[in-house]
Amino acid sequence: MKTISSICSLLMISFFLNAQKSGNDAVVAAVNMNVLYRGMANPIELAVPGVTSDRISAIITNGTLSKTTKGLSVSPGELAESVVTVLVDNKKVSEKTFRVKNVPNPVAVFAGKFEGPIAKEIALKTDMLEVELKDFLWELKFEVKSFTFFCSQDNFDREELSNGNKLTDKMKSLISGIKPGKMIVFKDIKAIGPDGKMRDLNQIQLTIK
Repeated sequence: MKTISSICSLLMISFFLNAQKSGNDAVVAAVNMNVLYRGMANPIELAVPGVTSDRISAIITNGTLSKTTKGLSVSPGELAESVVTVLVDNKKVSEKTFRVKNVPNPVAVFAGKFEGPIAKEIALKTDMLEVELKDFLWELKFEVKSFTFFCSQDNFDREELSNGNKLTDKMKSLISGIKPGKMIVFKDIKAIGPDGKMRDLNQIQLTIK
C-alpha cells in the first residue's frame, strides 16, 4: 500500500467552501474524500486564499483537532458526522461537514489466500496468518492475536489454538499429514487494529492439493 504522504499528494481533494462576510473562499482539504475514520488520525489541510496561515484556525464538532508538521489531524468521535469550522482571526468564514465511519475489517489470509486450493509445500512454509485491508486509502496495521486451526485427519477432527499470529509446531505437524483434497480451516480469528478494538475476522478455508 502507498504511504500516507504519497496518498496525500496523489489523492487529495479540496473542498471549496463559500465564505461568509469576509469575501474569502475557505478551503478544507481532506485526503479521504469527505470521510473521517474513527480510531485513527485523519490529516486535513486548511487554506483561505489571500490569508496567511497564522491567521487561520479551525474548530470541530464530534472530535478533536491537533497540529502536525503538515497541517492538522482530526480524531472523530462516535457520532455520524463532524463539522469543521474555518476561522480567520477567530471569526467564522465557513464550515464543512464530514461523514464519520469505522475503519472496515481487514481480510485474514494464509499465504495470501482466504479460500481455494493451496499446495502442501506452500502451507508448510507459511508460518503465520496475515491481514490485508483491501481497497482502503490508508496504511494501517492490524495484528492477529489468536486463532483456531481445524482439520480432519484419520477420521478425527483436530483443533489447535494459537495465542498469536503464528502456527504452532502441532499445526505444522497436522498439515504435513493431511492428504490432497482435504481442507484446512483457520477460524475464530481475532485481530486488533489502530483503534485498540478487538475484531472478529473472516474464516480461512483452504484445500490441500
